[in-house]
Amino acid sequence: MERDYLDFDLALVRAGGELVARVLGSPAGPADAPFVLPFTAVELAQFMNAVGPARVASRRLVPAATRVLDVKEYGRRLTAALLSGDVDRAFRESLHLAKQQRLGLRVRLRLDSVPDLDSVPWEYLYDARLGRFLTLSTQTPVVRVLDSLDDPPPVQLHAPLRVLVLISSPTDLPRLQVEREEQLLRATTGDLVQSGRLEIVVLADATLSTLQRALLQHFHVFHFIGHGGFDLGPDQGVLALDREDGTAHRVSGDQLGTLLHDAEDMQLVVLNACEGARSSGRDAFSGVAQSLVRQGLPAVVAMQTEISDRAALVFSHEFYYFLTRGLPVDAAMCEVRKAMALADEAAEWGTPVLLRSGSGQPFDLRAFGRVAELAPESRWESLYTAAQQAVAAGSLHVALPLLEQLAAERPDYADAAALLDGLRQTGSGPQGTTPQTQPPTPAPAAPPEAPTEDGQTPEGGSPEREPQPTRPQPASRQPSTRPRPTPFARRAGRSGRRRLRVGTVLKMVFWAALLIGGFSAWLNLPSLAQRVGPLVEAACGSASQPSPAPSPQASRSSLVVGCAPFAPVVDREFDDWRSLPSHLVSSVVEPPGGDRAGVASSWQLLWDQDALYVHVVVTDPKITPVRSSDPRSFSAGDSVSFELGPDPRRLRPTEGLRPGRDVHVVLGVADDGDRDAVAAIQVAAKDAFGAPRLARDIDVARRATAAGYELEGRVPWALLGREIAPARGSVIGLNLNVSDASATGKLRLALSSNPEWSGKAQLRPALWHTALLRDES
Repeated sequence: MERDYLDFDLALVRAGGELVARVLGSPAGPADAPFVLPFTAVELAQFMNAVGPARVASRRLVPAATRVLDVKEYGRRLTAALLSGDVDRAFRESLHLAKQQRLGLRVRLRLDSVPDLDSVPWEYLYDARLGRFLTLSTQTPVVRVLDSLDDPPPVQLHAPLRVLVLISSPTDLPRLQVEREEQLLRATTGDLVQSGRLEIVVLADATLSTLQRALLQHFHVFHFIGHGGFDLGPDQGVLALDREDGTAHRVSGDQLGTLLHDAEDMQLVVLNACEGARSSGRDAFSGVAQSLVRQGLPAVVAMQTEISDRAALVFSHEFYYFLTRGLPVDAAMCEVRKAMALADEAAEWGTPVLLRSGSGQPFDLRAFGRVAELAPESRWESLYTAAQQAVAAGSLHVALPLLEQLAAERPDYADAAALLDGLRQTGSGPQGTTPQTQPPTPAPAAPPEAPTEDGQTPEGGSPEREPQPTRPQPASRQPSTRPRPTPFARRAGRSGRRRLRVGTVLKMVFWAALLIGGFSAWLNLPSLAQRVGPLVEAACGSASQPSPAPSPQASRSSLVVGCAPFAPVVDREFDDWRSLPSHLVSSVVEPPGGDRAGVASSWQLLWDQDALYVHVVVTDPKITPVRSSDPRSFSAGDSVSFELGPDPRRLRPTEGLRPGRDVHVVLGVADDGDRDAVAAIQVAAKDAFGAPRLARDIDVARRATAAGYELEGRVPWALLGREIAPARGSVIGLNLNVSDASATGKLRLALSSNPEWSGKAQLRPALWHTALLRDES
C-alpha cells in the first residue's frame, strides 16, 4: 500500500522585522503572507497541558468532549494564521491539483529561520474548510523539514524490519522501569514479530560502547527509550545513556549522529524521550532530533511532550505495522495518529513529531508485500497472552496498560474485561490509584462437587486431572458449552493438585501489587507525592475561573509552576525536588549579547496557598559571597533573584511598577558562619523598587557543589503584596534572574529567563514573563 505526494513547501521567515509565511514551492507556485502567532505562551502551555497524558484525576479539568473541541479550536486558529491570503490560495489550488492527479499533498514545514517557534505544536493544524486535522489524513501529512549535510539513497528492505532498541535508566537520574518498558514493547509488537515482518533486538546495557558494537550489525531503525533534556553548558539537546558504573552519560545529538550516520542501512530513529524533539529556541539544530537529521538521518520521530503508556503502546505497534505494510514514513505517521486518536479520548496523537530531510523515502518496502499477514485476532491474542503472563509473574504495572488497550480495541475479547476489573479491585488501577487498605475477601469456598457417572465434575474437570487450558478466543467465535477457566487460574502441576481459587489469587495479587507499588513509590518520592490528586485542592484550592483575555501587548513568554500538595522543606537536602520539571535560565542580559563564561542555571518552582517555593542549580566557576548584613550591597556578590507581581497581561508596555503590588526578591550566597544564604526584598514604590531590606521570613538554604552552588527557598505570599491571590489556573508576572559578581564586587554577568530583561524592562511589568499556576507539578 503506497501513497505518492506533491509537496507544499512552507517556511516561516523574518522579513523587515516581521514574520512571513512563505511558500517556497508548490503545485500552485510561490506565495507570501504575514504571520502572527495567535497565542500567548501561557495559552500554549495551557493547551499542551490539556492534550497531554492524564496521569492523575486532577489533570482532566474539563470533560473529554470539551477537551476535543478545544483542540479543534486551537488548531483552527493556528491554521488560519499560517494559511492566510495568498498562502491559503496557493494551498487550496495545490490541493485541487493533487486530487486531479490522485496524489496527496504533503505540507513540508520549515522553521530553520525561526527556532523560537519550533516548540509550537504544529501537528494540531485544523482546516475548518476541510473539516479535519491535516495530520490525521494521509492526503495531507505535515512534516517538519530540515536541510541535511548528507542525502543517503533509500534502502531496499526485505523482511524483517530490524529495530535496535536501547532502554536507558542511569542510577543518578529518576529511575525508569527498564524491564517493564521492554515487556510492553515486546508485548505490543508480538504479532508483528510472529508474522516475520519485524525483529526487535534490545541491548543488554545502554552504554555508548555497547551501542557502537551493536551497530556493526545491520539495523534499519534505532529506537531509544529513556531520559532526554538539555545540557546547561553547551546548551544542546542530550540523551542520557549509561556509563560503565551505571551513572548518566549525557550524549549529544552530534555524538549519537556520529555513530548512526555510519551504520549501514540505518534510516530511521525513534526517540521516546522527554524533550527529544525540543530545540533551544535559538538554534534549530540544538535538539537531538534536529542534530540527527542534519547529520544525514533521513527521518527522526521524537516526542515533543511526555506520552502516556496507552498512547505509547498504540504508537509502537501501529507505527511499525504501517511501515511494514509498505507505507511511506509520512503516511505511516498519519495512520499512527489516527489509531492513537481512536484508541483514547486524549489528544496525544499530536505528541510525535516527524522530522525529515529531503522529499524521498528512507525505505523501499515493496518487498514486504510478499510477506504473509496473520489474522487480526493475532494482535489481541498477543496482548492477552502477555497480560496473563505478567499477572502470573506479579508484574501488574505491565498487565494493566496491556489489558486497558485490549479492552479499548476489543471489549468482548475472551474474559479480558473480567481480568482487568479484578486487577483494579486490588487497588492497582490506572492513573496511579492507591492500593486498598485491606485485601479483597475471597468468596467462601463451595464444597467439592461429586463426580458424574462418566467421571467428570460439573465444571468439566476430572477428579484426578485438570483439563488442558483452552486457547483464548474472541467472543465473536462460537462459544464453547464448557465454561472457560478464569484467567486468574494457575496450574499447580500435572498431578492431582487442585486449581487455586480466584479469591486466593486475588489476595496474592493484592500483596504483590502493594509490595511493587510501595517499592516504586519509595524510589520516586517525593516527586510522585507532588502529583497526588486528592491533596491538590487542599494545598492549592479549587480551580479558578478562566483568566481574562490578554491584551494585544501581552507577553508571549511564560513559565509553568505546579502545585505542591506536600510543601518542600528548606533543609539543604533538595530531595523534595527530585524528578520535577526544570526551567533553563541562560539568556545573557548583562552585558547585552555577552558570553556566559561558563555560568548557567536551571530553576524548579512549586506553589501552594501559603508560599512560592524555588530551587536553583547554578553553574559558576568562582563564587563571590554577598555581605549578608547589608542588603544594599547584594549586587556586589553572587545571587539569584526574581521580579514578581499580579497578572501583567493587560498592562501597556509603558506602564510602570504597581506600588505595593510588585516586588523584587534576592536570594544571595552568604558565607558568614551560621548562614550560607540570605534573602532580601524590595517592594515597588512610585516608578521604582524601594530600598532593599532583609527578609527573615523567607527561608533559604544553600549547598556548595563541584560546579557552583544549589539553593532552595520558601517565599510566603504574604510578603508579596495582597494583590497576589494565588489560585489554580491564575497567572502572575515573573522573571527569573542570576547575577555573577567579580572578585572586586562588581556585576560581571547577569542571566535571565527573559531575553528582553534590562534595567528599564525591570520597571515595566508588561515586559515581564508570565507564569501559569497549574494544579500539577
